[in-house]
Amino acid sequence: MLKGKFISLLVAACVAALPFFTVWSFASEADDKRAELNEVQSQMQKMQERKEKARQKAEAATEGLEEIQTSLNRLRVQARDLQGKSDALQAKINENQAKLAQKKAEVAQRKKIYSKRLRQIYINGQINYLDVLLGAKDFGDFSSRMYLLQKIISSDIEMLTQLQKAEAEVKSRQEQLDAEMKEIKSTQAELEAKRARANRLKEQRSYMLYKAQEEERQSQSEYERLLAISENITAMLRNMESGGGSSSGSGGTGRFIWPCRGEITSYFGWRTHPIFGTTKYHSGMDIAVDYGTPILAADSGTVIYSGWLGGYGYAVMIDHGSGLVTLYAHNQSLNVYEGQYVTKGTCIAYAGSTGYSTGPHCHFEVRLHGEVTEPLNYLP
Repeated sequence: MLKGKFISLLVAACVAALPFFTVWSFASEADDKRAELNEVQSQMQKMQERKEKARQKAEAATEGLEEIQTSLNRLRVQARDLQGKSDALQAKINENQAKLAQKKAEVAQRKKIYSKRLRQIYINGQINYLDVLLGAKDFGDFSSRMYLLQKIISSDIEMLTQLQKAEAEVKSRQEQLDAEMKEIKSTQAELEAKRARANRLKEQRSYMLYKAQEEERQSQSEYERLLAISENITAMLRNMESGGGSSSGSGGTGRFIWPCRGEITSYFGWRTHPIFGTTKYHSGMDIAVDYGTPILAADSGTVIYSGWLGGYGYAVMIDHGSGLVTLYAHNQSLNVYEGQYVTKGTCIAYAGSTGYSTGPHCHFEVRLHGEVTEPLNYLP
């Protein structure tokens, strides 16, 4: 008898304590969500800082590229001017070579005349200057012969002197022109080396710019992912505080149905983003359908978000309890409101292509305690 009364009192005490434990459990879960929200927002801040650093790196790389391009433009102008000087100098070299050829022709002609005169002397008996003088008949004839010989000797010496001088002048001019051309070629080689170095620097800065921009894009992508998680948690907390239900009492079965039927065009996991072209983690899976296709609740639960959600476009989030939340994104229009309890198979939205989307489809996402997970694990 006493044992029966004790059991009855124990049961009554447990029943009386249920509201307290329920409130305690609800408060504890809300605290956990707030801590999770703070952690996510802290990570978002880090992503913002990382993005800002990447932006600064990109700006520095851009400025460096502009300086290098200015230097390349200046080198290009210098190279063009130097090529003009080289062309003008080559014209002078060609002209001097033509003059040299002309001088050589004149020398050859004079040598030919001189050789002819020597040949005539040889034919007439190998006479020399002394024979000419000793053959004079008188002093007047001697003086005349002396004068003529002096004229011939002077002419020979003057001709040889002029030939030597002309050859020396042309040769000196050629050496001067060759030295100038050598200097121009040396300067051209230096300019080409500078251009090669500048091009290498340009390639390095371009790579730095690419890396910085890629880091900025990745930071932005990660920030958007964290933002979605933050909005998810915020919506859960708002729903909890408004009395719309908690994750432990939303009525889900944990066994999902497909939100719509269509081809899976993108699975959960890493992929190349169809808009940005970057490698990005896909937090759900995409099911291709036509505009206006009804989107169904995968399981019973409480709507914790219904509205515009950044890159997700018009989206619906349903809390199924036990930390399990589904998200349906890129809708054309929505058919439910926050705080509404929906049963499995309820039409919650109509498919569209809002937000970051390339065509009509349903982005179906499953989150367990705020973290994305493979949707196919919950589907039949």
